[in-house]
Amino acid sequence: MNRMFIGLCLGSVSLLAGAPTTSTNGGGQSSQAARLLREIKADAAQVRSAAVRWDNLAESSSAKWIDYDRQWNEIRPSVEDMQMKLARLERIQSALSPAERTELDQTKPLIGEIQSGTHQLLTLLDKPGVQTTDAKFKTYAGSLRGEADKIEKLAPAS
Repeated sequence: MNRMFIGLCLGSVSLLAGAPTTSTNGGGQSSQAARLLREIKADAAQVRSAAVRWDNLAESSSAKWIDYDRQWNEIRPSVEDMQMKLARLERIQSALSPAERTELDQTKPLIGEIQSGTHQLLTLLDKPGVQTTDAKFKTYAGSLRGEADKIEKLAPAS
């Protein structure tokens, strides 16, 4: 019973994450692409804000592990959302305008860097005996902030 329930849940998540666009015309997919690109920028703004707070934690001598964990839990959903939106954009890539394709091509490696940076943060958080004053926290937060800022500053496709 549990295995079936888990399978149904995972299947639902897969369907939501991979749901094709319902529009059959290129214009509908193009407007969907513009919306997804705007939403990726909004997610990047959230990552940047959380990274700034993370950076401030790294400078604070009173920061606790739980404070870092809380920031991780603020960053993670936005990163996951960006990855899902990127996957949707890649599926409708043939319907994108040249400007949208350019923005997608510029966004893709930046999202990859953000994903890598958040993985590095999680690895550091999970490291036994990690000190909250470890300089790597500040380095990773700065990197996340920079990559998210680049996404936000990309010229809009439309």
